[in-house]
Parts: sequence; C-alpha cells; structure tokens
Amino acid sequence: MLKLATILDNPGEPTTGTRYRDPRHLRELGYNGLVIYETTGLSGVESPSVIGSGELRRWVTQQFEQVQQTAERAAEAGLAVYLCYDVLTLARDVVDRAVRSFTCRNRPAMLCPASDAALARSREALESLLARVPQAAGVVLRFGDNDAARLPHLVGNDIYQPHCASCSQLGRADRIITVFEQFHDLVVGRLGKRLIVRAWNVKPGGLHDTAELCRRIAPRLPGEAGDDRFVLSFKFTQADFWRYQQWNEASLSLDRRPILYELQCQREFEGKGGIPNWQAPLWRDGCDADEPGTRGLAHLTDKVNLAGVWAWVRGGGWGGPFVKNEAWIDANVYSVPRLADEPTMDLAALARQWVEQRLGVTDAAVAAVLERILEHSPQVIRRGFYIGPLARQRGNPWHPNADWIQDDMLDVDAAWRIIQRLPDDQLDEVVREKKLAAEQTSADRAALQQLINDANARTLDPLVNTLMYAESFFEALEHLIEGLVAYRGYLKRSEGALADACRQHLYAAQSQWNHHTQRHASLPGAATAFRESRLWDLTQTILAELEDTRLNEPHEAG
Repeated sequence: MLKLATILDNPGEPTTGTRYRDPRHLRELGYNGLVIYETTGLSGVESPSVIGSGELRRWVTQQFEQVQQTAERAAEAGLAVYLCYDVLTLARDVVDRAVRSFTCRNRPAMLCPASDAALARSREALESLLARVPQAAGVVLRFGDNDAARLPHLVGNDIYQPHCASCSQLGRADRIITVFEQFHDLVVGRLGKRLIVRAWNVKPGGLHDTAELCRRIAPRLPGEAGDDRFVLSFKFTQADFWRYQQWNEASLSLDRRPILYELQCQREFEGKGGIPNWQAPLWRDGCDADEPGTRGLAHLTDKVNLAGVWAWVRGGGWGGPFVKNEAWIDANVYSVPRLADEPTMDLAALARQWVEQRLGVTDAAVAAVLERILEHSPQVIRRGFYIGPLARQRGNPWHPNADWIQDDMLDVDAAWRIIQRLPDDQLDEVVREKKLAAEQTSADRAALQQLINDANARTLDPLVNTLMYAESFFEALEHLIEGLVAYRGYLKRSEGALADACRQHLYAAQSQWNHHTQRHASLPGAATAFRESRLWDLTQTILAELEDTRLNEPHEAG
C-alpha cells in the first residue's frame, strides 16, 4: 500500500516551515514514500546548460542540487522517492531555437500535443532527470495542469488546451493515451520504475472529472491491468478540494487499474489549516453529496483496486493564510497512513490517538474537548466557508462557493451577488449557517480556554488563539451576510426595521473584521489574516445610503 507525502512550495512564495521536511518524521508517522514537487520546475530541462540566462541557469542548478539532496535524505530514511514531472513542458531556450518543431501553428507559446519532437524532447529531459536522481523509484506525471507560466525558464501547457491545424484532429482520449504510452514505455518499460499519472485537469471536462472519458480510455491503457507499476491518481473529490462534492466517480470507472487517492491536509479553499478542519470523516465515509455507506475509503474495497493514498501534507492553492502553528494540519497528516492501513478505523479512537501521541495531552477533560473540536470542525467549515443553498443548486461540482472565499481573499462583491440571486425562502438558511459556525467556534474556544493551566498552557494557548482567530472571522462573515440580507429586504420594502438591522450588522461586521485582522491574526500560533476585496467600500456605501435616507425622511413637528 502506497502511503505517499508531499509538500507543495509555490514559485515566488515563502518556503513553508514545517517538521514534515524531515523524511525521518514522515517515516515515523507511517509514510513510505516522498513525492518531490520541486521537480515540476525542472520539467523539460535536460540540464542547466540549456538555460541561456546566467541567473536562471544558476537557479536551475541549485534546484537540481536541492532535489538530489532531498532524494538522498528520503532514501536514507527509508522512503521511496517519486519525482513530479509536467507534460507538456520544455525549456524556453530550447523551444525558441526550434519554435515550429515544438509549438502549435501560429501559436509560438503553445506546445503542441501532436508534436513528436516536443514529446521526444520531454522524454529525453525526464530520462536525464532520473539519471541525476538514481534514488527515484518512479515518476508522478501531470498532464492536465501546468506551472510553466509562473517560471520564466519554461514554456508549457496542459495537453487539453491546444487546438491548431495539427492537433485539432486529436480528441481528448487520443491525447491522453499518446502521453501515457510514450512515458509508460520510458519509465516502466525501459527503466523499470513506477509511473503514477495524475488524472487532474484544472478545467472541467478532463480525465479527473469525466467518468465517460475514463471508461473510453480504460481498454487502451498501457501495461497489464494488475501491474502496480502503472497507477492512476485522483483527488478524492469529484472536482477540486471543495465541500458539496461526491467521491470521485471517474476513479471508479477504470476497471481494475490501480488507483491512488490524493488527500489535502491543509484545505486550500477552507483556511489552509489555520482553523480546525479534520478531514478523516470525509476520507473514511465519503463526501457531502454521497449517499451514506456508498463511498469513502471504508466502502471502496469492492469498487476500486486501491493502490494507496497520497497526502499533500503542506501546500495547495496560492497565497495565504500562512500557518504558524500546524497542529490542526497535523491531525490530518497523522490520520492518512492510519486510514490507509485500516479504512474502517473508529474515528473517535483516531482522534484520541492524535491528541495523546501528537499533542502529548493525557488529561481526560482536555482530551475530550480537543476531540470534540475535531468532530465539530467539518460541519463548522462547511457552514462557514460555503453558502449551502447556492452550492446545492449548482449544476456541476466546480466552484460550489462561487469563489466568494478563495485562498485568503474574501470577495464581498461576490457575496452580495450571491445574496441578490438566491430565492427569498433560502436567505434564512444562509444567515443561520453562518451563525451556527460562529457559535460553535465560540463554544469550542470557551471550552478549551477554561481548561488552560500552567502545565498545559504551552500546548493549549496557541490552539485557543487559532480558535479566537476563527471566531472573529466567522463572526465577521455572519454579520456581513446578515447585513446584506437585511439590505436586500430593505431595497424591496423600505422598512425602517430592516434598515436598522442592516446598519447594526454591517457595523458589527466591520468591528469583527478589525478584531480578526488587527488583533487575533497577530496572536502566537494564529495564521496570517484573511484579506478582503471591497468589504469597506461596499459596507460604507450601504451605510452612507441608509444614513442619507434617514436624514431625508420627513419628521413630525415637535
């Protein structure tokens, strides 16, 4: 059973400080493999010598050296090493010297899936990379997404996007199978290593989210069906790491091909681990949109040839919040290998083990509160970060929260558009779910805070601070949504009571936002603050409008 771990460091962002960079620590937690993500930035680069710019060449040289060092440490710790690699990606200087050979017609920045030269050069670069890292047990190949646009020394794109006179004749299945065959021949056939192919596609309609496409390519996949040297990897969700998803249906449509599930430990759309967000219940029992008892690791033994799990122990998404205390993330990191070994494991026992073994908490009362916080967290996150009526009525699983919260950005205009669009009879639910998220977080914070003493303060103080951080954030959202709902009602009925309610809640939202950004985000252990787009502009505009209306109302003579 594969139990892989990776840390995703984004180009141009601060390197994540985490204990999981020590491969011995991962091994002690029960992981048996390390996926090195940094090699995505070396995709299509045979050696630093192909890079023309001296500064970029030095950076690429450093990346090769760091990857070699990471692989050596991982191997010494007993972890199998896997290298991430993007197709189609090539070194920009290589492409510039033979643009017509590699790119789509009249699109010199787009590598063409029909280009034999591009695929051959990509294979050669991968073979060179594997020769530099002899510890590598295999490759994790990505073809439906690409980081090349963020790296000045690379040119690259996913294989779905290009559409020129040469590649327009290739359908999705043909493009996929061509890549699979080419790299299976190299990695499995010639080098005897394992090839893990990520099904992920960044836009709808690819292998990851289309069961029909999986069924079409299944008979054409390279190698024997039972050969675990060729593995297909899916995020466990139907689309991205959101709520209001089904378990990935496409992953269940590939006959008995070995399947790996990707599990994100700091959920990028839900606070990135700065707020409690225990994923074990979703991983074990399935997602929100699944029928009970039909999905999840505990229910898949007869539905899929499970090759293992792959934990994104840190990283995913872009920007903040940047987490200072990774305790809540660790609850997920700890859970992954245990659920891989025992998919039906009792969740209460799993939470208790984490509290005792990872936090060192043995006091029964404190342990019980911490376990309840984990238990409550999936519901709190769903109520706080999503708008239930909107998510349920969307016709596809992509962007169920309409991006009103994305990474660390609260888009208040998006929230207002959602409130305007929903039917009147659904607005009470929207207000109630935000209120419940704030109330539960407040109750959990109070329960833990009252148990702090001199002996446990070092462990519990930072956790209480993360709950205060979450509490002010959710209270800001609660009052913002309730204020916008009241404003919508006021625009329709011009009732003074609605205007008063709107004023009260918008002022409270502004106050709680200040608490979150200026006070609670600076507490020891708390993550960096969420940011906002047009919170102040929109709320102040509404408040000014209500004030003007109040001043212009006729008054009775005294």
